[in-house]
Amino acid sequence: MTADSRPRHRITFVVLSVSVLVFALLQSFVLPVLSEIKSELHTDQATVAWVLTAYLLSASVCTPIVGRIGDKVGKKRMLVVALLALSGGS
Repeated sequence: MTADSRPRHRITFVVLSVSVLVFALLQSFVLPVLSEIKSELHTDQATVAWVLTAYLLSASVCTPIVGRIGDKVGKKRMLVVALLALSGGS
């Protein structure tokens, strides 16, 4: 390992750490909004609970798929695509 490659690893680690933090925060933001969804859509709590279930299930299914695509087309490209999709969806 050369001295030139060391700072790139630190930058990559920081970017990945921030990405994981943002993703975890977004998942935790869904729970407080459930009561607002319930009142806006005039539905019951059981139906609204499916919103959280679908959100977490889709995140857990898409994670390995996006990881596999990242292995094929490049991790940097897929990280940018995932962060753009996350930003757009937010």
